[in-house]
Amino acid sequence: MRLRIAERRPFDRSHARFGAIRSYSRYIVARALHPSPLLIPVGAALVYVASLTVILVQEWNEPKLLIVACFAPSVLVGLVVKRFSALLLPLAVIVLSRIWVPLVDEDPIVAMLVGLLVGVVLARVLERTPQPAQAEPAQTDARAHRSPRLKRVAKRLVTREGVDSVLDHIRFRIDTFPHGIYQPVASLPRIRATRGGGSESRWEAIYPVVREQAVETAVDIGACEGYFSIMLGESGITTIALEGDPAVARTAAFAVRRSGLEDVGVLALSLTPGNVVAVPASDCTLCLSIWHHFVRYYGLEATTEMMATIWSRTGKVLFFDTGETEMTPEYGLPEMTPDARSWLAGYLAETCEGSRVEHLGTHAAFDPSGRTVERNLFAVIRV
Repeated sequence: MRLRIAERRPFDRSHARFGAIRSYSRYIVARALHPSPLLIPVGAALVYVASLTVILVQEWNEPKLLIVACFAPSVLVGLVVKRFSALLLPLAVIVLSRIWVPLVDEDPIVAMLVGLLVGVVLARVLERTPQPAQAEPAQTDARAHRSPRLKRVAKRLVTREGVDSVLDHIRFRIDTFPHGIYQPVASLPRIRATRGGGSESRWEAIYPVVREQAVETAVDIGACEGYFSIMLGESGITTIALEGDPAVARTAAFAVRRSGLEDVGVLALSLTPGNVVAVPASDCTLCLSIWHHFVRYYGLEATTEMMATIWSRTGKVLFFDTGETEMTPEYGLPEMTPDARSWLAGYLAETCEGSRVEHLGTHAAFDPSGRTVERNLFAVIRV
């Protein structure tokens, strides 16, 4: 019996080569029809960095014009990129610009950051807006994370602290617009304080008493942007800045962080008759320009009880000033007769048992209309 062996045809290399070329052509066409989703945002980012660098170099001595020129493109790029990482683009713009210009004004940088933030937020909001019902797409896996080397390089170049600093700066500008800041806090970006001179003169009167009483801990009630808290911290006194307004508390935390002080903290708490017992006990309490607000919202009787509680948690000295006869009727302040100084001194002596009251002079302030006035400052010292 013979076995028929099939004849083996020779391998056609030209046919295989043609098939490979055809497959590769199909791959190229598919890539062209379906580009990478990163192509548009990356392209927008590169165009943004290049164009704004040219604008900054050409107009670096015209900050007002730069604000307008930087804000609108930033909003557009934020809408296209749709990622908060776009907030790093101004860093690239500034780095490239420094090759040609020695200094870049702060305002265009803020305009770029705010514009990018607005654009990204708008893009995120539009993405979350419900769309008309459509056919359910086929389930696909999430895109795998790529380029671990690039991520490691990015982490070395861009630290979390750097990103936080940029975002904190933007938030500070938003929180202080348009009214600015109240106190002359040196660690904050340069903005003129509305009560700069009055804050500095009060500190000059407070500091000798703090040293005389050997104060080691302090609580600053109604700390505002944290001027007195930071000054106490720089004097080696562990201090808690207590502030009820969320925006102002953020600014105080920003100021403390930029100051580098480790023994000053910010407590965001709106003080009321119900929670006043939460005020930490300390050697020294500052109750500056806050008493008239307590009276306005809680009445004189409840405010007096609050002051008695605050005094009970004060070990050595309480510093006090307040709005006086210049305040408008809606504050509901009592009639301070025969004059504000004598009435307040008597009030403090009666409310803070076991104390002596010292007058520390008058210091500049302003009334609700913005008119300059003088207010009395007192030290209530435990005996």
